[in-house]
Amino acid sequence: MTRVTGVPLAGAAVLLVGAVTAAAQRADVAAVRRAIDGQNAAWAAAVKQGDAAALARIFADSGVQVGMRVGKIWKGRAAIEQRFRADFADGRRADEVVVQTDEVLLDGATAVEYGHYAYHYPPHAKDPAVSIAGKYVVVWRQQADGTWRILMDAGIPPS
Repeated sequence: MTRVTGVPLAGAAVLLVGAVTAAAQRADVAAVRRAIDGQNAAWAAAVKQGDAAALARIFADSGVQVGMRVGKIWKGRAAIEQRFRADFADGRRADEVVVQTDEVLLDGATAVEYGHYAYHYPPHAKDPAVSIAGKYVVVWRQQADGTWRILMDAGIPPS
């Protein structure tokens, strides 16, 4: 008589749970990536339009933006909006904005995104055309309503 013990069945159950958990994690990352891609598209549109309020809405209320190029940190949505208003005050607008996610790492309601960016500004008044590019790291936090908002944004200029 052949006897089946619980050990092989328990091992199979652990493998099955691990496979289901890994598949769920991939699905969660994909869903978060789509949400972040949507927010990045809103960012690009707001930069092109010079819409400081729209940019600020992408941040959590307690969001932080680290301005590595200028050596400043803005804390809170209101301060971030003021920062962008000042940037847009001269009327200059980017005609090309690329925000490209390289990877999203997920841990519950927190996601870390890193990637690269490129902006092009055409000539304006007496200023020549300018292009800026670099890398970035953004920490996203899922809000109570399910939306993903920036908790911390840090652009990294090229060295």
